[in-house]
Amino acid sequence: MSHSQRYFEMLGAAYEVPSGPDRFDAFLAAAMAYFFEDEAEGLLAGDVPRYKGDDKTLDTHGQRIGALIEEASRRGSEKSERFHAVLDISARSELVTGNTAAAHLTDRDFPCHLCDLPLDPEAISEIRKSLRSGEHQPQDRIILASVGERQVQACLALIQRPKDIADRVQVSLSYIDWSDALMTRLGEAFGLTHSETEILEGYLANLSQKEIAQQRDRSLETIKGQSKAILRKTGCARMSDVVQLCASIAFLMRQLPEQETPPSAETWMTPKENLSLLPRLKGRKLAWYTAGDGEKPVLFIHGYLQGPFFTPAFRRALAQINVRLIAPSRPGFGYTSPSPSDSDFNETVVRDALALVDHLGLEKISLCVHQGGTSHGFRIARALGRRMGDMLVIGGGIPIDEKVHLSHMDRQTRFAAMATRHAPSVMKMVTSIGLPVYRRRGTRAFLEKQFSKSPADLATLSNSTLMKVQAEGLYHAVEQGAGAWVRDGAAAMADWTDDLEAVDCRQIWLQANDDSIISAQDVAACITKRTNAEFHILDGHGTNILHTAVEDITDALARLQ
Repeated sequence: MSHSQRYFEMLGAAYEVPSGPDRFDAFLAAAMAYFFEDEAEGLLAGDVPRYKGDDKTLDTHGQRIGALIEEASRRGSEKSERFHAVLDISARSELVTGNTAAAHLTDRDFPCHLCDLPLDPEAISEIRKSLRSGEHQPQDRIILASVGERQVQACLALIQRPKDIADRVQVSLSYIDWSDALMTRLGEAFGLTHSETEILEGYLANLSQKEIAQQRDRSLETIKGQSKAILRKTGCARMSDVVQLCASIAFLMRQLPEQETPPSAETWMTPKENLSLLPRLKGRKLAWYTAGDGEKPVLFIHGYLQGPFFTPAFRRALAQINVRLIAPSRPGFGYTSPSPSDSDFNETVVRDALALVDHLGLEKISLCVHQGGTSHGFRIARALGRRMGDMLVIGGGIPIDEKVHLSHMDRQTRFAAMATRHAPSVMKMVTSIGLPVYRRRGTRAFLEKQFSKSPADLATLSNSTLMKVQAEGLYHAVEQGAGAWVRDGAAAMADWTDDLEAVDCRQIWLQANDDSIISAQDVAACITKRTNAEFHILDGHGTNILHTAVEDITDALARLQ
């Protein structure tokens, strides 16, 4: 597939996300496919362009889609009304009235005429049959109806001619979201092949065999043959029976849209305990935290999701070694003001750190740098010059070589690395769309996705203390939106080799053996050749090394001078 085709596939998938948060994963897959010829091996497609600046068109799409998702979330509390609609229809005049849900679903003001409803012709025909019957129907009629004009939805329609209501027919409409997850479960339950499951999805969308054939670019005979297989495997005589069976299963599984992804009750707010603010130039403010109250100050440069917040056990250990961590938030993270522009982000990080050291009156200070903060830590260390003490690097990164390091990264990190380098606007789009999705799904869902390839990290989510501190780190990363994350990713992916080489202080590196962000062996290959670096790989730890290797970290902090 060409670059332009992959681009529009990605954009099309992005516009599907507002219709259901479950579609974000399909969009993310399309975004990854935009970059990689072979995702499993981390092979970058040869035709991926490299943008020096932003793609303004893509930025506009991302902002628009993000706004649509936010609006969909805002209306979440109203969803249940929109999908349980009741229409009341006069047999004599075909005049229709309905409840609030019916008005939402049909986008009509009542009363209106039956022919004005946005129902498909077959559904209108079935309703008119009941209207013409002239008497109570002992057998309710259940059909699949297409509702809507701009966005057509497949609904179950229950048509009734109540015995105690003269001259009336009632139609109840319920919308089922045939999500990818639900279709997978239906296919597995009936033993359908992947192709048969996709054909079933076409019937559930109220498409004809001819329309399904056109949609799938297959012959009508092929669709008919696979339809017979569906009937055989489900034990049904007619496809309408299969539709009703699937609808029954969907209701039993409670897969209505408002129940499938309920809005999270979680409030995403960065903690303010132990927070201080330092006024900066042009009205900016630098937010910084302290951990511990020891006499030995260490400047802590946080990573993305595991800092600058610490477990009670870590704080107790700091007290024992008489260390006080001073942890500034980078521009746009937490409560620190953003940098004036993208181009001076790295310089602003360094200037803020030096201003904080001056404000505290520190003539010399050691550094503790963590994960995504590594490149910034070396820039700061270089700028400190003779005021620089020792350095502890926890789960540190290194300058990325696309040909060497990509294949060892987990898929999220690999994607972020390449999006940041080659198409930052794609990264902006993913974060601006993903953030409202995960605010709805909740922190646990985000972290489970982030750690999906790391059993050691997934296990930490079962510990309420570790879960809490990681959630706080996530809030800190996106307190002001996704912009800082994108800028920070660009800083980590830039070539900061000169800064690494320029820092000659004593360094202690602690690397997790099971780190899914970057291979410990790749980091070792870069660092162990340095005469001023002491390098350790810690078994049994993953991305969460900051919280799980407390004893090793505090032992190293105690040795800093």
